[in-house]
Amino acid sequence: MEFEFSKDEELWQWAVKDFAERELGTQELATLDHIPRDILKKMGDLGFFSLRVPEEYGGNPATWVMIGMLAEEIAKTSIAIAHAIMVSYEVSLPLATYGTDRAKDEWLSGLTKGNKLGCIALTEAGGGSDVNETRTIAIRDQDGYLIRGEKMPVSFGTQGDVGLLFAKTNPDIGIGGLTALLVPLGLPGIRKSEIKTMGLFPSAPCSFTFDGVRVPAEYRIGKEGEGFPIHAGMGLFSDFNQIISGLIALGAAQTAMKLAVSYSKERVAFGEPIASRQAIAFMLAEMAIEVDAARLMTWEAAWKLDKKEEATKDASLAKAYTDDMVLMVTDRAVQILGGHGYIREHPVELYLRNGRGFATFDGMAIV
Repeated sequence: MEFEFSKDEELWQWAVKDFAERELGTQELATLDHIPRDILKKMGDLGFFSLRVPEEYGGNPATWVMIGMLAEEIAKTSIAIAHAIMVSYEVSLPLATYGTDRAKDEWLSGLTKGNKLGCIALTEAGGGSDVNETRTIAIRDQDGYLIRGEKMPVSFGTQGDVGLLFAKTNPDIGIGGLTALLVPLGLPGIRKSEIKTMGLFPSAPCSFTFDGVRVPAEYRIGKEGEGFPIHAGMGLFSDFNQIISGLIALGAAQTAMKLAVSYSKERVAFGEPIASRQAIAFMLAEMAIEVDAARLMTWEAAWKLDKKEEATKDASLAKAYTDDMVLMVTDRAVQILGGHGYIREHPVELYLRNGRGFATFDGMAIV
């Protein structure tokens, strides 16, 4: 199979790469417990949140490959910010496709322009991403819904403005009773509890407790009971999620490998650069093999998605492979740097912690 990027896609990739290197490549940004609003706004101004969103809400027509390029290039400097972009699309695309006019008018432009940050409230302490175990309920009450339950962990929940919540409107019929609701996170009855993690600090995860939170019926996304197919088509279980997750892992691994290669050429031990040592050379070769294999798998899956070919198997395999790949490559990078790689000030240890967190928080592949 042959696939290549178009001229427009290549220009887009260059623009994203340029922004990431200028604006995101700082250690200080990586260690913050939030994403600065001015960074979100700059990304919004450049159209980073508006691909494939209707033009009347500030969107732009684009390929899935372009969203993939965005994820990969941003992840080379910040997995957490690339994660924020992916989650934003998991809110805005269902809203644009299935939301009411009122919900789109009130929230979609803010999300696409970077003025608002979205999050996904799906997982729960007792069942994780197994929606059959969802305990959060949304009971129809006159012109709206009353929500009770708890969601955790919710990435970007601490600083999020609106969440796409999945709750049972009919608890007796399994996944068929799951409904998607857009929930403004400043409503009365919502309590947040921050969750401390070993990495992905700007993802600012938290738990939410919903105690009689009322949302209007017009904030329902799709029909009652259609929450699972909406999430399977555009959320955690979608081909889109699997591919973009893989490309985020790929971007992070490329930077970790680049840092390891550079260090191995500069670090002299026993009279010669450590890159000349067979043990180090073998590790670098294995890292390069894994990165190249992951690149081919993820980009082929993205290309198939744009061609409207069956991509579910390719996307799932790419996700499963890149989860292992990013952990191996970042771990080897720390090992090659030795003591320097274990120091908090060096970026490779952050890539290792963030890679572990991303592979965990973003779920396993559905093969």
